[in-house]
Formats: sequence, structure tokens, C-alpha cells
Amino acid sequence: MRTKLLFFGFLFLFLGCAKQNHLADVKTRTYRIEKASYPVDVKIAQLIEPYKVELEKTMNEVIGVNEEEMIKGKPNSSLTNWFTDALLTESQKLITDTLDFAIQNYGGIRLNSFAAGEITIGKVYELMPFDNVMFIMELKGSVVKQLFDRIAKSGGWPISHTVSFKIAFGEATDIMIWNKPIDMEKTYHVAIPDYIALGGDNMEFMKDCTGKDTQALVRDLLIQFIRYETSQGRHIVSNPKPRITEI
Repeated sequence: MRTKLLFFGFLFLFLGCAKQNHLADVKTRTYRIEKASYPVDVKIAQLIEPYKVELEKTMNEVIGVNEEEMIKGKPNSSLTNWFTDALLTESQKLITDTLDFAIQNYGGIRLNSFAAGEITIGKVYELMPFDNVMFIMELKGSVVKQLFDRIAKSGGWPISHTVSFKIAFGEATDIMIWNKPIDMEKTYHVAIPDYIALGGDNMEFMKDCTGKDTQALVRDLLIQFIRYETSQGRHIVSNPKPRITEI
């Protein structure tokens, strides 16, 4: 017993005398790094110049005209409506089965507004900078309901004009697809970016569904749509039809 008391006594003494460091003061300083501080590597600049010129030429190419400014918002908006309607139209060209609807996650659209006037390829890249690929999914009605419930909880996502539903207490109700009430046993064909199809944005249940990778980039589908409309002498316009209604 005496030995144990001595041990704990020495331990207490040692810890009490141990060196401790305390943060006494913090000083911050901003260092400005000027571009001119670094010498230009002439050889590298000459090497990349032809590629830079070609890239700027591509990005500045005008492919269409936007009739009026489109705004991003929830649960519906002119920009999100146009975005998904364009995806529906172009995705339909990739398969023989009739597509029932197209969706895009809200955060995937990176501009809050799409200005009126000329549309360049660079502007489409700003709108959709990610290399997301379009998937065609086969979803049972019960899974579609689950998908729409998730969308309802987030306040609404971009969705094509072929669908409508109401948000009530965080759930999707009165779901209509091609103007018909949803059938929980029917299989629907849906155009969905790979990010969602592979479970992104809290859509883990999608990973167990049957899907086909079209290998077509979402961004390229938008560009194709704009080019086609332009070839037909039409400007880009948004379908104002509401898809999601909050109760």
C-alpha cells in the first residue's frame, strides 16, 4: 500500500511539473503575390498559345440566341424548366422507348441566371461545367414516388414538362406523368444524369435500379438542342408550364 502511494505521489509531482505550452498571441499578415513576380517562361507560353487561341475560338462560338433572361429557382423556374425540357428532347433521340421524363439535380445547374442574347459554347460550359453523363433508367412507379418524395423534401428540382406533382408536408402528392396518375407497378423510362443515377444527392436507392449509360454528356445534349433550334430558325425559349406546386 505504501509503495502504491509513493508511486502515485511521484506521478502527480511529475505531471504537475511537466512543461505546458500555451498560445499567447496570434498575428496575421497578408502577403500579396503579384503575377509579375514570376518570370514568364517564353517557351511554355509559345507552346500553349496555339491551343489557347483554338480554345478561345471554340468557347466564343455563338450557337444560338436566348430570347429573354432565364432565372434559376424553386420549385419551378424558367431556367430549370428549359434545362430539363432540352434534356428530355435530346435524350429521346438516344433510345427507341418513349421517355417519360427528365430530371436534373438543382445544384448541378451552376448559373443563377442565363442572360438574354447570344449563346456561346462557353456560356453553356458555365451553366454545366461538370462532365456528367446521361443515364436512361427504368424505374418502377414506387421508385419514382420515392424519387419525387426526395425532390419534394428539398423544395423542388428541375423536371421536364411531362410531370407534375404537389408538395404537401414534404412529400410528393397528386403525381401525374404524361397527364396520367402515377402507376406504382408500371416501369417508367427516365433520363437522369449519372451523378443521381449512381446515388448522389441522397439518392442511394437509385444504385439498385436498372440503367443504361448513354455516354452522352449532359452539357453536349444542351449544346445539341441549342444548335438544332437555331438551325430551325428558332430562338431559345422556356416553357412556363408549372411542374411542381407547393401546398
